[in-house]
Amino acid sequence: MGYDEIYETYQEVSKEHINRPLFDHSTESAEETIEDIKNNKIAIYTAFTGDYDTLKHPEVIDENCDYICFTDNDELTSDLWKIIPMEESILDNNRKAKQYKLLPHKYLKDYKYSFWIDGTFKINGSIREYIYKYIRANSKMLVVVHTERDCVYEEYKASKIIPRYPRAVMEEQIEYYKSQGFPEHYGLGVMGALFRQHNHPDVIQVMEDWWDENIKFTNQDQLSFAYVAWKNDFHPSVSHIYYWDNEYWSKQGGNYHHKVILTTPITSDNLRAKIGVEVGKMEIGDTIELSREELYLLVNDVKGMAGYRIDTAGRIGFLQNEYNEFLNSNSLKLTKPLRVAGDFARQVKNNPLLRGMKNSDMGVTEELESYKAIKNLELLNETQYNMMHPSIDPVLHFIEEGSKTDSIDDKLKYIDPVFDLYYYIYENGVYDEDPLIHYVEKGFKNKLRFNRKYPHFINNFKDNVHLQLDNFANERIQNELDNNHYITDSNVLIDYIVTEKEFKTDTIKVGVFLEDNFDNMNACPFIRIHIPFSRLSQSGDYHFFIYGQEIMPLLDIDNMINAHIFDIIVIQRVNPYSNKILKKAKKHNIKIVYESDDDFLDINPTNPSYNYILGNFDKIKRLVTNVDQIVVSTSELKKRFEKSNLDNIEIIKNYYVNDSLPLRPFTFRGNEFIKIGYFGTLTHDNDLEVVRNVILRLKDMFSKKGITVLFEVAGASIDEHSDWFNVHKIPYYPMPISTFYDWLGKHSDWDIGIIPLVNTEFNKCKSELKYIEFAALGIPVVASAIDVYNEAIEDGVTGFLANNEDEWVDKLSILIEDPILRNGMVNNAREDIFENYNIVSRVEQWDNIFKKLKED
Repeated sequence: MGYDEIYETYQEVSKEHINRPLFDHSTESAEETIEDIKNNKIAIYTAFTGDYDTLKHPEVIDENCDYICFTDNDELTSDLWKIIPMEESILDNNRKAKQYKLLPHKYLKDYKYSFWIDGTFKINGSIREYIYKYIRANSKMLVVVHTERDCVYEEYKASKIIPRYPRAVMEEQIEYYKSQGFPEHYGLGVMGALFRQHNHPDVIQVMEDWWDENIKFTNQDQLSFAYVAWKNDFHPSVSHIYYWDNEYWSKQGGNYHHKVILTTPITSDNLRAKIGVEVGKMEIGDTIELSREELYLLVNDVKGMAGYRIDTAGRIGFLQNEYNEFLNSNSLKLTKPLRVAGDFARQVKNNPLLRGMKNSDMGVTEELESYKAIKNLELLNETQYNMMHPSIDPVLHFIEEGSKTDSIDDKLKYIDPVFDLYYYIYENGVYDEDPLIHYVEKGFKNKLRFNRKYPHFINNFKDNVHLQLDNFANERIQNELDNNHYITDSNVLIDYIVTEKEFKTDTIKVGVFLEDNFDNMNACPFIRIHIPFSRLSQSGDYHFFIYGQEIMPLLDIDNMINAHIFDIIVIQRVNPYSNKILKKAKKHNIKIVYESDDDFLDINPTNPSYNYILGNFDKIKRLVTNVDQIVVSTSELKKRFEKSNLDNIEIIKNYYVNDSLPLRPFTFRGNEFIKIGYFGTLTHDNDLEVVRNVILRLKDMFSKKGITVLFEVAGASIDEHSDWFNVHKIPYYPMPISTFYDWLGKHSDWDIGIIPLVNTEFNKCKSELKYIEFAALGIPVVASAIDVYNEAIEDGVTGFLANNEDEWVDKLSILIEDPILRNGMVNNAREDIFENYNIVSRVEQWDNIFKKLKED
């Protein structure tokens, strides 16, 4: 598709989107409006935050216009733009610049009209001509139509994968707009070029409301503008020029005019720094005065952080899928080629007489060596380079021209991505030279790395870079196989799963795909997978390759598992990549094992994981019906799978994790103060309710006997104001189970443990793990009398079972009053877990499963 054809398609889409209700559709003559604009000075303005030190000089300078830049950079200078220092602000850099964009009536009071343009654009033509061409009669504002989308709700879907917008806050924002009745396909503008009669009361109202939305929710202003315009019945004029590249302005480079670097979705760094200083000087009872904006920012921080921390299993895969869906969307298929074509057209336009390179004289030996190195390594995509710089010899032209004139973002289009330009620049401090030229002339000799995943791997300038990379990766894999049987190194794992080479060993090679990140495993992958497999690897009969969720988005999914590199693959619980893994495994005749300790074939709304299961149900169903072996934790769970006509199911029960959970003796702390304990995750509110009245009754009963009863909850609740239990705070949440076990062993000073469970279909599949854990901690238990604990606990011997509220009260009362019975129960439970819940038997079961599958 050529530039003209793409642009024609773009124009057709834009005409359709202009017809949306958001925009002014007046057909009256605009002569009077234009005449007034002609007679007034226009403030053409922008805003920079951060370390930008140059302003783009317009190609065309309009008469009767002032060019203004608001900035917090004291070093910024310009011969044309009037530099105005920004006010001190607690806002993040994005909002700090955006307040000038959204509130011109506060900062440009002496002007009737203003035109905002994002700092990433260069003005190429007359802004006045643009305004006169598109403004409608009596219109107070002019925006550019968003031709990729015409709906705020679609804009949300495209925006929620962008890290700088806190997803939890954006979800709340979009749900709020729905609750207000804001319609779909109302219209959408691109808000980087805005003409306004900014002191008009109607405009001021819309801008103030718009600013409120950017403070209350996210700073994604395209989401909120359409909403506030709808709320105020405000309809701006609209143009259908191509926003990124047109006769009036064009995007220069790839950076935003505000630099945003996020490691967590926190927005108010400046505010938190300010408060931090004040808190350091405070004493108990002191207060801090916060403005409305500051309060909103802090609330957004909390919401953003909550979304970041609570979205755990499957979150990375979800984002990757969303991102892939976006990359394949029609809007991107339209605009991406157009942007590339636009860049090419602009290069040709700006360089009408590109110099022929046929007779070019290199002249310098160093340049000749650089030429040979780049040519042989094939680091430069010559076809792509020729699209930007038509030339006889692209490598030669790059050395003499492109390396000196092209921006880094331009170079990203034609330099092989294995050479990470930004990484090389910042890692090695190469700011004043072309990174590729610097590497072939200096970096190679000094063994500088140019890819964050790989150390210096280039041995010579004769062989293709990917051939050398393959050789290096294969050597690294082989070295790991020779020295390690339980492989968790992410670099090796990534290389291994995409290699074309099949590595021969005398072991069974098992690829393991966890639901969690490897370094942040919860109980399920840690107990069910990590511990037994790491033990089994010590036999020397296996190689285990452990893929945590954090690795999967780093892979080229379509090119993974390109050979019979695994004999067996184990997939645990819910994995967003299971369909891809299953397909590749079947292709290479690799056996598949599915492992789960929960009923993921149940999509009952009462299930606490209902939404999670529903979103992945088709993947789970396809996986379990196509695997060679299913492994579950309980007999009830096995029955659930058998209902789906699955018969390849084996039970591997949970066990005592003796390497991680400390074995503590029973401790008698006296009978004047009894502490009952419970631990779990934040999904057990309904289970805790089972014992609310029980605890209240016990407190009342024993207070009359001079005994204080306290109920303490660790991890399962954050309600610090409960009237019937105390919260024992864990250091952070979620916490890796290995760390949690260590913490639990030091802080669970409980006399009695309880295991309440609502008798739901989901809970019937639960394992007896808490009984095992309490026994190891030296704490006697009372548990709900549901199937799994009826099977595991001998009532009155290794613990107590309770069917109803009265039984809970009676049996807890017995334990409270009889410390000798508590001690005896702990001893009996200890003997039980040593005999029936030991890891050795579980490892043997896995060993038998793997060897049988290998033989089949």
